[in-house]
Amino acid sequence: MYEVFYGFKEKPFSMLPDPEFLYLSKQHQAALTLLEYGLLNHVGFCVISGFPGTGKTTILRALLKRVEDNVTVGLITNTHQSFGGLLDWVLSAFDLHRANLTQVEMHQVFMDYLIEEYSKGRTVLLIVDEAQNIKPDALEELRMLSNVNSEKDQLMQVVLSGQPELKETLRMPELMQFAQRIAVDYHIGPLNLQETCCYIQHRLVTAGAQKDVFTPAACERIHNYSGGTPRLINLLCETVLVYGFADQQELIDVDLVDEMVLERMKNSVVPIVNRDIAKSGNKETNEQLEKDFPWIRPESGSDGVKSGDATVVDEVPENIQQVITGHEKSDTVAAQKKAVDKVAEKKERTAPPKKDLSHLTENKKTVASVPTANKADVGNAVADSPAVSDLVAAAKAQKDKSVIGDRGKGARKSSDEKSAVDSSSQQSTAASLQTSANAADKGSRKQLIQYAIAASIIVLILIVLAVIINAAAKRYAINVIDEQRLNDQQRNVQKQRDLQSQRDVQKQSEQEEKRMQQLQLEAATLKKERDAALAKAEEERQLAKAAAEKRAKEKADAEAKRKAAAEAKRKADKKRQLAAAKERERKAREARAEAKEKARAEAELAKKKALELEKERLFMKVQLEEERRLKKQEEARRQSQLEEERRRLQAADAEQKAAEEEVAEQAVVKAKKSAECSGPTARFKANCRR
Repeated sequence: MYEVFYGFKEKPFSMLPDPEFLYLSKQHQAALTLLEYGLLNHVGFCVISGFPGTGKTTILRALLKRVEDNVTVGLITNTHQSFGGLLDWVLSAFDLHRANLTQVEMHQVFMDYLIEEYSKGRTVLLIVDEAQNIKPDALEELRMLSNVNSEKDQLMQVVLSGQPELKETLRMPELMQFAQRIAVDYHIGPLNLQETCCYIQHRLVTAGAQKDVFTPAACERIHNYSGGTPRLINLLCETVLVYGFADQQELIDVDLVDEMVLERMKNSVVPIVNRDIAKSGNKETNEQLEKDFPWIRPESGSDGVKSGDATVVDEVPENIQQVITGHEKSDTVAAQKKAVDKVAEKKERTAPPKKDLSHLTENKKTVASVPTANKADVGNAVADSPAVSDLVAAAKAQKDKSVIGDRGKGARKSSDEKSAVDSSSQQSTAASLQTSANAADKGSRKQLIQYAIAASIIVLILIVLAVIINAAAKRYAINVIDEQRLNDQQRNVQKQRDLQSQRDVQKQSEQEEKRMQQLQLEAATLKKERDAALAKAEEERQLAKAAAEKRAKEKADAEAKRKAAAEAKRKADKKRQLAAAKERERKAREARAEAKEKARAEAELAKKKALELEKERLFMKVQLEEERRLKKQEEARRQSQLEEERRRLQAADAEQKAAEEEVAEQAVVKAKKSAECSGPTARFKANCRR
């Protein structure tokens, strides 16, 4: 809709992951380089993560364009549980899916496919997008599929791309073996301010832009709204370009971006990072950003204009040449006036910073005011006037001083200033004509008076000297009359000039009034066009949505037909193979016997490999069970030791208590014995003599 207006070959901010528009920031370049390194070195697993809209899918599409011919690629984008199990996804990605296969049969089909591709010298690459939806048990199954490898080569490589939830899943303890096999792990974050500006300019140039469309301040404001997320940047830039087209605004500025966000995104579900940035009122561009901004600089064209550089006017203005040749028409003048008024209105609406244009009028101080409506008549009247050559010379002398615009705004301001120079030049032409006419009339009157005076003197000298006094009196009277006549003529000329000035002022006021009415009409027309453009954009969005749904349905139908055709082809191939096998068996039984023996040996070898894989699986299972059994035994032994230690402590406490009681009894007996043997008759007692 707006491509022709801005000079694009295609839409620069499409929401589709197009690798042609990929902007390789520092992070994206690192992610793509790591993926290429993983493919080149045949690593097992590569993981790329990032928040939604940071460009993960676009990097994967760019990677697909760079893979070599000896790599077989399978792409999985629908990883939700409702779409089936992992093996269903994998077989469908490599076009191996068959109906009514058990889990074991699907596994065997994929193993045979990996071995067959390896025998052809090809590497199998499986890319899983939106991998954050995969459950841990499915990831573990994917790890088991990757275990099929030769002594030196990895038969299948896997690239996982997803949101940060994928990394949280991979950090789970049950996926520790999976995480240990990840050789490439990189996280993509949002773009910074400088990268956002480069991203916008890169997509504009890729779409065919020949001049700047966004000001640095507008790019900064878009970065603030989007937070540096490429998908949000695309959405905001796409919408503001529609607004700019509706307003016929060639340069997108901060005001238009704020207007778009306040109108379009006020109650939208779009996750704008900062919806209140416009309230701060900061519309000034960072000086460093202005300095480092990646301006669009196309090659010089036929007019010698290069975007972002100063533009020098090297030719006489076109409408001055038309005045010289006398072929300027009134409709052309009206169209130019309308264009100038429209540009003025646009400049007032967008309110760009004003530049000093005094250098444009240094050599035009004598320009007189002429009504715009009389431009065509003046041009026809002065086509052969000598003053035109002086005007052309002045215009050529002025060309080296007519430097217009600044960086990124030269093209638009050059057209405005050129219109101003054209109008001033035409007015100067009319003023020169009027001045020349007045000077010619005045000179003729003076010559007539001089001739009359000279004739009177000659006649008076020839008549007689006697009438000198009378002649002098008459001459004095004539001089007085001539002086009065000259004074009257000067007063009449002054009155005519005053009347002409009043008429000019009145005509200018009428023209200003008409111009204001025309501006109001154009403003109403532009508003209607903008509303119509918005309605058309909404209608196109609805049509695009319906078309997308229709394409999705057609794609599903085509997929079903393709699967049915593949199944029919498989059955036909199977029948053809059986017929060929019978024919070969009839013609060469000995060769068949030899081939059968060889096939039996290969089958035994394959069976042996399968048994080894099964043994390895059983061994791992037994090992896990043995580890669990040993763990249980260790736990029981530790419990028994604790129980034995508890009983031992109890027995020790009992022994200590019995010893204390025995010591107490001995102390009592000893005290009793001491009391009995303390008297004078103690030596006669038998127990005291011990």
